[in-house]
Amino acid sequence: MNQETVIILGIPIDNLTLDSALETIFSMIDAYAQDSRPRLIATVNVDFVVNTLKWRLKSIRHPELLDILRRADLVTADGMPIVWTSKLLGAPLQERVTGADMVPALGREAAERGKSLFLLGGKGDVGQRAADVLTKRNPGLEIAGVYAPFVHVEGEALDFTEQEDREIVERINRSGADILLIGFGNPKQEIWFERNRNRLNVPVSIGIGGTYEFIVGTVTRAPRWMQKTGTEWIFRITQDPKRLWKRYFVGFFKFGLMIFPAVLYYRYKNLMYKLTHRKPVAENGADMSVTANPYITVIKLPKRLDAAYVSKAAAFIEKATRENTMPVLDFHQCAFIDSSGLGYIVKLWHKMAEKNAKLFFTGVMHASVVRCFKLSRVYDIFKDLIFENTADVLNHIKLKRPLPSFYYTMTSEDKFVIMTLFGRLDAAQMLKLDVATIIRQIGRNPLLMHLKHLNFTDSTGLRLFLKLFKHCSGHNKTFMLCEPSDNFAQMLRITKLNTLFEIEPNLADARKMLEK
Repeated sequence: MNQETVIILGIPIDNLTLDSALETIFSMIDAYAQDSRPRLIATVNVDFVVNTLKWRLKSIRHPELLDILRRADLVTADGMPIVWTSKLLGAPLQERVTGADMVPALGREAAERGKSLFLLGGKGDVGQRAADVLTKRNPGLEIAGVYAPFVHVEGEALDFTEQEDREIVERINRSGADILLIGFGNPKQEIWFERNRNRLNVPVSIGIGGTYEFIVGTVTRAPRWMQKTGTEWIFRITQDPKRLWKRYFVGFFKFGLMIFPAVLYYRYKNLMYKLTHRKPVAENGADMSVTANPYITVIKLPKRLDAAYVSKAAAFIEKATRENTMPVLDFHQCAFIDSSGLGYIVKLWHKMAEKNAKLFFTGVMHASVVRCFKLSRVYDIFKDLIFENTADVLNHIKLKRPLPSFYYTMTSEDKFVIMTLFGRLDAAQMLKLDVATIIRQIGRNPLLMHLKHLNFTDSTGLRLFLKLFKHCSGHNKTFMLCEPSDNFAQMLRITKLNTLFEIEPNLADARKMLEK
């Protein structure tokens, strides 16, 4: 949590320059020697945001991609509109850091520091050609490997991705690479990494989209002055107008509609705060009040939670939450939050999640705070962590017995079996899940999967549904889903599985159908 983070439509963007991003990447390589945790770096532009979200505040176009971005170890702004938006939200990013700029710079730094690159993806032989260009420009650069497989992230082929990925991961791991460049394009590259994160032995992986094409020159970059002024997209359209004009114009229009309410609300609240609070911002946050007990650490937030407070209080809060207690952010006095303040909260939430702990909120009574959470599209992260006061938090912690991240129950009825899923079913949980045992428990019975308590599923988690569907179909037995969340239904649409399964919105109706 060393660098500042800002929130753009629910996506955390790290406030870095190209040079500081490079330093962070090599520090991640050093950290891997200590904790063996593979890390992901994503570069986000307008197209990325539009592919992730919908116009409506409560709707998400790609739940899995949004989850990956929120949990990524570093996210850079790959596009000037992202930088401009950060300024409108009062937390200006220093500069954009694109994959097309990062990879050549990485090649130079890796050669100097004795680190190796593996180039994954790209069309045809463009990966190998990019590797040749990088080694020619940077004598001494070690290319650990180049491979351009085709990978699946949708359809019934998801059921075979474990076997498909195994050979790819083994090849990468054998190479001993320090940095993995993944050029499958958005969102395939991020999804592929996340489903293989726990099997990869590479310190840092970076989703780089079409950067290989820029390196070899098959796609020409705009002149430097157009890159700096944010008009590179105009140049790109002239290179391939038939394909790109709609992508850029429609993308910018959607992005503008999505960000406008958040910008308008921020600027209005900022103006009202300045008119009603005469205390200088420099004094804000001087009283960093913390109360601790054996269970929780309560951090009293100031009236204005902004970049100034974050820079002043970050080290203090990190020290206060270093023990095994759970942090509670007290919002009773807070009346204003900017994008940088939100970014810090999301980073703190992420840090606690990595420790299998939680971040709690109290005093979120001020309408402006709730409104800020919703317009910034982070309310879905926090809504189940908000309590009226610290006593309620303590009761929640003491009364709620610890449960695994994912579990299921199996109930045998007269004519069918009900399998109820709880928690988060993702790639990490699929590695632990004994599907063969589940199939034996089902036997040759019709299966009803109750999804009301399933909070999240990624595309790897959907493999469970495909395997159980095929098992039931092989015995000519009914396979039915009931009470799925909106995000689960959206995941089925995104992965093109929405027409495969029979779905009932109500458990009682599903029971009646199976009892016939």
